[in-house]
Amino acid sequence: MAIKCLGAALIEELAQPSACDNIDQSPTTPSSSILRQVGRFGYFKVIAEVSKFLWDDLAVALILCLAILRFDKEFAKAIGPELLLPILGIAISVFTSFRNSQAYGRWWEARTLWGSLVNESRNWRNSLYTLLGNGQKAEALIRPLLERHVLLIWTINNELRRRPHAHTTKAIAQLAAETNNQNATSQELFLQQSLAIQLLFSEQSITDFSRLQLMKVQDDITNSLGGLERIRNEPLPSSYDVFIRLSVWAFGILLFMRIAAAYQAFGAITGFLIMAGFITAERLGAYIEQPFAEPSLSLPMNRLCSVITNNLLGSSHPLATPPENEQSTIWT
Repeated sequence: MAIKCLGAALIEELAQPSACDNIDQSPTTPSSSILRQVGRFGYFKVIAEVSKFLWDDLAVALILCLAILRFDKEFAKAIGPELLLPILGIAISVFTSFRNSQAYGRWWEARTLWGSLVNESRNWRNSLYTLLGNGQKAEALIRPLLERHVLLIWTINNELRRRPHAHTTKAIAQLAAETNNQNATSQELFLQQSLAIQLLFSEQSITDFSRLQLMKVQDDITNSLGGLERIRNEPLPSSYDVFIRLSVWAFGILLFMRIAAAYQAFGAITGFLIMAGFITAERLGAYIEQPFAEPSLSLPMNRLCSVITNNLLGSSHPLATPPENEQSTIWT
């Protein structure tokens, strides 16, 4: 209560919503999750799950290919010269590979930053117990700081998503009731943590050096959040995305026409499979570009938050158990 009274005016004046606070509430936007190959039929489960998000593109490609079969074979050879297709194929492969490597780099960076949040949360717990001790009085000081930190992590989870996840919303409501922090943004919770550290120092519970140590941990957490917000709010240029997609489709159609015209028996099947392969590669790159939004290829943020809850509040806490078990195909 003292912390909230001390910081009420400052929160109202300084605490601005996070750069990712404006969450798109569109019900058609998928929640964050990760697809896993587990069990005897894990490989086929992965294929089936990914196919759910590729079927419309592949269906359009199949319709176009069936329509192209009606074209005159000489016309197909004329608009897809034998010399042009290899050069175009190399160019499309380079563009797609570059785009996919950039998209995977964003996904991997987000994964690394969430790993940093897990480690920094443990550092926060260890620093508090090192500086304040483990007695009953110390526990009364430490527990609110740990609970507020766990609420902060779950709030970051929710703010990064394009659409709130049911488990995340329930977790935040439960933690908000425990800490008396209703509808608090991540920036407000950061500010409360800073004020709590200042209060510990003013009450001489920690030294000036100890205060710097605790603020260093908060700085590291802030830097990790800044990196996650940057990944969420600054995707690859949409113009480049459109260029790659149109180029892949144009090449796929030309290649199908050429192969179908050159090889009567199985040319159409081979051409469609190659075209489908290019479209799949392009779409997978587009999906992993947003590691907090796209279905089945995103990060399991609920599970990471459960790990942090377990580390800081103990395994007995209700939110310390992940929403899915180890054998689940999808972790949210």
